[in-house]
Amino acid sequence: MTKEGVTRWALIVSLILVILLAVILLYYFLVFSPDYNKVYEKKIDNGEIINPVLNKTVEKAVEVFNESFIYYVLVQIKAYNLHNPSLSSDTPKIEFYVDSDVYNVVVDKGAITVSEGFISGPDVRIRTTKTEAVKMVQDSTYISKSFNDGKSSFEQIAGVVTLASKGYINLYKELTGNSITGSVIKIYVGG
Repeated sequence: MTKEGVTRWALIVSLILVILLAVILLYYFLVFSPDYNKVYEKKIDNGEIINPVLNKTVEKAVEVFNESFIYYVLVQIKAYNLHNPSLSSDTPKIEFYVDSDVYNVVVDKGAITVSEGFISGPDVRIRTTKTEAVKMVQDSTYISKSFNDGKSSFEQIAGVVTLASKGYINLYKELTGNSITGSVIKIYVGG
């Protein structure tokens, strides 16, 4: 075998190994992502997380709208299960636009932090109105209706691999109520 043939063969084998490694890592993050569901169910049961809409009309809730509403929606869509990619300190970041207000969200080891203002390098942007967000907090089944009816939206900022490695595929499923197969392909190709 010539030197050129060996080099070409080594390049092909290396490329196949890199692709195989990427597929294995992606599969790992899709199947073995962290699961903080029981932790948050316990926090809700213990009264540590309280629905900010309790005993309020939609109109009254819109008047007192703040970060706690965003936090509660994020708990409902299980954003606490977002995670850093393997061997990375790149935490999941979301910009959440509610009417003209902007909130930033960071998820770190299951802890959701919501603050007012923009964030550097968000992975996704979620847009909605105060009325829609209040309706989502009142009834978690309304979340997918709001997104499917176009009253709220999900915008991909980071690349497909980054989003998949941080767990956004499951978050998108929680937002839309659609299965992973077609829906994920649809958001990634801009459908």
